[in-house]
Amino acid sequence: MVVAAGHVVAAVVAAVALIVKLWALHRDPGNRTILAKAGICLGCGIAVTAGWAPVHSLIDRVSGVANLAKPIEHGSALIAATAIQFLFLHLGDPEKARRLMPRRLVFLGAVLAVMIAMFHAADFPESEPLHFAERYGDMPQVSIYMLAFLIYLGVTVVDILRMSLGYARYAGTRLKIIMGLLSAGAAFGAAFVAHKALFLGLKLADLAPPWPEPVVTQTLVTFSVVLICSSFVLATLWKAVDGVRAWPRRSAMYRDLHALWYLLYQAVPDIVLVTPRRPKRDPWWVFGVEQRLYRRCVEIGDGIQALGPQDAQVRTVASGRAAELGWDQARAAAAGEAAAILVAVRRLEQGRVVRREVEPDLEPQPAKVAHVDVEADARRLALISISLSEPLVRETVARFASEPASGERARP
Repeated sequence: MVVAAGHVVAAVVAAVALIVKLWALHRDPGNRTILAKAGICLGCGIAVTAGWAPVHSLIDRVSGVANLAKPIEHGSALIAATAIQFLFLHLGDPEKARRLMPRRLVFLGAVLAVMIAMFHAADFPESEPLHFAERYGDMPQVSIYMLAFLIYLGVTVVDILRMSLGYARYAGTRLKIIMGLLSAGAAFGAAFVAHKALFLGLKLADLAPPWPEPVVTQTLVTFSVVLICSSFVLATLWKAVDGVRAWPRRSAMYRDLHALWYLLYQAVPDIVLVTPRRPKRDPWWVFGVEQRLYRRCVEIGDGIQALGPQDAQVRTVASGRAAELGWDQARAAAAGEAAAILVAVRRLEQGRVVRREVEPDLEPQPAKVAHVDVEADARRLALISISLSEPLVRETVARFASEPASGERARP
């Protein structure tokens, strides 16, 4: 009963974590970190599912090969361990990960080849879902099979623990907690390796172990899988909570940017990658605000670039007047930029400026967005957008819009 409950709990946690990571991978298919996490969850999920007695028996019946579930279970566990190695290497140094992983994959391939050869040579007479090690542990083929399995898993677990301890010194609080859960899961994996090695040693010495091997094995496996997979779910939950908390602030910034965005959209329509159905409307309810905020900042930047260089004199006059009225430095600078942008738009409308052709950027992947930088840029642009309606900005624009820009010659 304990063994079955452990399998079910571990399988459910692994399945939930896999669904979460597959959704993240769908949104960002090129992210190798997410791919590694999905591989970890998939490997753990297959391992604990194949090791569950009813599934073990089902695989044997369907395939007609006794105990075929064992190499599936153990091979999936090795793949999950390799994916954890890749994750830590990639977090530390992506270039180093690409350089070191081929050697690890060759080692993995060699171990799997030995395990498959020994499993085929063993030719088990009967399926044994629960007491496989107790019944077949003294067979030479099984000893070599398990030795290869435990050596690879042991080396991998030691490598994971070494890397996690090294990276933890430089990680933030949240990353330390996530890496701590991963390390704890790896530690239970190490305990599993030690337990299996001791059990097989006693079995080969024809000694009966004083503990129930299936219960101890499943307990260690359950804790390892649950800790590893729950770390990924925890990271996603933290990100979701942060998104909910930041939604009011980001939505307000998105609305504040609308006036500037719409002004530039009217002047340079091709800055917009996907034209909104009602571009004039300033939405009060925004879904996917994080990505939309990034997109809006990019489009505003493209629009300003398309207008060409801003008139420095206009910017200086408007910001100077704002400073005289007691505006702080950020607002005064925003007023100067707002006036310069409005003047550039007016001159463009009058045909006195040839705008630059700007090809809109492609949609960025969410994981590649530097959230702090985006919000800082959005706050700066929001000040400019709000300043567009200020009287001093309008007065400055009325003064300069009909005059030639600095260094501009009157056209015939």
